[in-house]
Amino acid sequence: MNRKMLVAGSLLALTGCAGNVDAPGADGTDDPDEFETAPGPLRAGDVIAYAAETSHPYAGGWKQAISSPGATFVRVHFNDFSLAKGDFVTVSSPDGTQSFRYEDRGPNGDGDVWAFAIDGETAIVELHSSTGGGHGFSIADIGHGTLALAPDAVTSGEATPGSISLARRPSAGTPDIVCATEGRENIACHSELDTKQRPVARLSFVRGGGVYLCTGWLIAGDRPNMLITNNHCISTQAETDSLEARFGYQNTTCLGSTVAAGVSVRGGSLLKTNSRTRARSTGGLDYTLIQLSGDSMGNPETTWGELTPTTRAPSVGAEIYFIQHPGGRPKQVGFWKDAAHTLPCVVDAIDQTYSGTVVGSQIGYSCDSEGGSSGSPIIDATSGEVVGLHHLADVGWFTCRNGGTEMSAICADAGALLNNCPSTSP
Repeated sequence: MNRKMLVAGSLLALTGCAGNVDAPGADGTDDPDEFETAPGPLRAGDVIAYAAETSHPYAGGWKQAISSPGATFVRVHFNDFSLAKGDFVTVSSPDGTQSFRYEDRGPNGDGDVWAFAIDGETAIVELHSSTGGGHGFSIADIGHGTLALAPDAVTSGEATPGSISLARRPSAGTPDIVCATEGRENIACHSELDTKQRPVARLSFVRGGGVYLCTGWLIAGDRPNMLITNNHCISTQAETDSLEARFGYQNTTCLGSTVAAGVSVRGGSLLKTNSRTRARSTGGLDYTLIQLSGDSMGNPETTWGELTPTTRAPSVGAEIYFIQHPGGRPKQVGFWKDAAHTLPCVVDAIDQTYSGTVVGSQIGYSCDSEGGSSGSPIIDATSGEVVGLHHLADVGWFTCRNGGTEMSAICADAGALLNNCPSTSP
C-alpha cells in the first residue's frame, strides 16, 4: 500500500474523524489524481434470482405472491414483458396500499421492466385479462431490500461528544458523516421551505447486482421534468431505465411518526453526465441530468415544482440549507450545525479542489449528511437558489466538512440544457 495513504489513515484515525482516504485508486493503481477514491451510492439491496412466469401466450389472468423472506422491500424485474391491448399488470402490497400498473411492453417499450419498490417482503403480481392472447412475461430476478428504510426517531439534536456516525457504504469511498452533533430535522419542521423541498426526491435504481439509493431534484432547464443527481449515483441509460424517483416521501408533522408514502415517477432519458474525477477523463463535476417521464403518473414538474440553480458565486459565511434523503429515509433538512440547533449551516469554503474534481469547482460546508444524501441541493438561504450539488463528505483533514460542486461550474458544462441559470438573485 502507498506509504502516504498509511500515514494519512493513521492520522485520521487518531483524531477520531473518519477520513476520505481509500487505497488504491478506483482502477487498482496508486494514481495521485485518485488518492481519494470516488464514493459510491448507498447500497440498499441485492438483485437475487427468482423463477416465475406466465404461459406463453397466456390465457386469461394470472396472480402470484412474489416473496423474499427478510426483505425490507421488493422490486420485481420483468423480462419479455408483452401484453395484449387492454390487458395490464399490477404490482401491489398485500394490503393494497401500494399498487403500480404496467401495460403493453412496459414503460420503456422494450419488455424490460423494473417495477417500483413494494415495502416489506412480499409483492403481489397480478395480470388482469379477460381473454388472454398476449405473450405475457417472465420474472428471472428481483431486488431484495437489505437496508431498513423506516424513519428514525426524531432527534433532539443531542449526540455523544466527539462522536461521528458513519453510514455504511457499499464500495470504496468516503462515507457521508454526522459530525459530533445532529443538525438535521424532519422537513416538516420547516414549513417555510415547502416550495423548496417539494422538488427533492428519493432515488432508487439498479446497478449490476445491487439496488442503490441517492437523492435528486427537479431543476429548471430547457425542457420539462428535468432531474439532477450525481454521476456516481446514475451514469448510464440502463440505470435511468430502472430509476424510481419518489417525491413527497416525508414525515407529515415535525415531531410525529406518520410518513406520507409519496408518489413514484419513473426514469426517462439520460441527457448528460459528467464523471466524478478528472482521472483519465474530462470529468470532475459529478453530475447527471435526466428527463423524467411525464406519463400516467402525472407531470412531475407541474406537481412538485423545480429548483433554480445559479451561476452567482457563493460567499463564505452565507447561510445555506441541505435538503436530503439520508439513508434513504424520509426527507430531512440539514439546517443547523450544532447540538442546540442555534447555529445555521453556512458555506465554509469556496472555489476548492477536492479529490480529483475540477480545479476550483467545489464548496465546503459543515451540514450533516449520510449515505443516500448524494445528489442533494445546497440552497442559499437568502435567495432560495441552488449554489451546490452535494457529493462528498469529510473533504478537509480534521474538519468533518462536506463538499459539493458549485452550480456555476455545472451550468457552464451543461450548456443549453441549463442556459437559464441566473447570475444574480431575484
